[in-house]
Amino acid sequence: MGELRLGTCVALATGLTAIGYGTTAHGQTSEAVAESLYQDGKRYLQVEDYNHACPRLAQSYKIDPAGGTVLLLAICYEQQGKLASAWARYNDALALAKRDAREDRERRAREGLETVEPKLSYIKLTLDPTSYGIVGLMLSIDGTELPAISDTRLPIDPGIHQLIIRAPNHEDWKTEINVGGPADVKDVWVPALRSETRVSTAPLSPARSASALPVAANSMTTTEGVSHAEARRSAYVIGGAGIAAIGVGSYFGFRAIKLNHDANQLCPTNQCRDGQVGAIGKIEDARSNARAANILIGVGSAAVVSAALLWYVYRKDTPAVTARVDVATRAVSVSWQQAF
Repeated sequence: MGELRLGTCVALATGLTAIGYGTTAHGQTSEAVAESLYQDGKRYLQVEDYNHACPRLAQSYKIDPAGGTVLLLAICYEQQGKLASAWARYNDALALAKRDAREDRERRAREGLETVEPKLSYIKLTLDPTSYGIVGLMLSIDGTELPAISDTRLPIDPGIHQLIIRAPNHEDWKTEINVGGPADVKDVWVPALRSETRVSTAPLSPARSASALPVAANSMTTTEGVSHAEARRSAYVIGGAGIAAIGVGSYFGFRAIKLNHDANQLCPTNQCRDGQVGAIGKIEDARSNARAANILIGVGSAAVVSAALLWYVYRKDTPAVTARVDVATRAVSVSWQQAF
């Protein structure tokens, strides 16, 4: 019996060791790839080849979000003229520098922000007032989607950009803008969105045969049924996305609470001493997670409410309608039968 237990323990320990080794090896491989990309990007940056440097630094930062990498990436974007991208990465670098207690990086990130912010270009989006109440209104900039909010200034890099405003059961509105040099502001006016035309019906004519009338009516009923079914499917998709956003937002919320608790443990007073610098980074992380939680939970809640309203409005298909024509010798009578 003792030998059996010993063999079981050895097998279990061997399996756990193999799992741990596999996880460690994967982590080491990712770190090696990130370091290789970082070194390549750094070399290209030194020779001012920004078109090769920036993508490598961006990929390295995506694999391993290190403070030094994102600071170099911000500098690369600034030299490349992508000031909005540089501004976003300088903010990331500043937060990471505070977390890591790197005063040199914090100082360089602040200098970059002071240089870039006055030169930022913006898109000022203004929606027609009739669009305010449209559920699921979204703005797409070069394929990146975000909620469409009127009277909003969005930082953007110079160049040509594709803008699309879309909403369920409405036709897309599209435009192309060319953002120029530093501090350029483009005003974009979005007119009222047009509802999609799903059913086209022609007036009944006495010249039509009796056999053609039921076919036209049934065709109209089928199209209406499909329209309502599509609306219900859209409600399920929007509702599911909203629930997922609430779930992710809740995760960030719990994480913010935990980080704040950890910071209070390291630095219970408002004034942190030199040995309690780690608390500052945790406080910054807690604030970032709290902001993410507020945004995701707010957007998710709005999506769930919108989905519920959409489902309620289109919860039933329209009743079937058929037309019947009776032709007599001297008269024509038309009657309608409706089934529920």
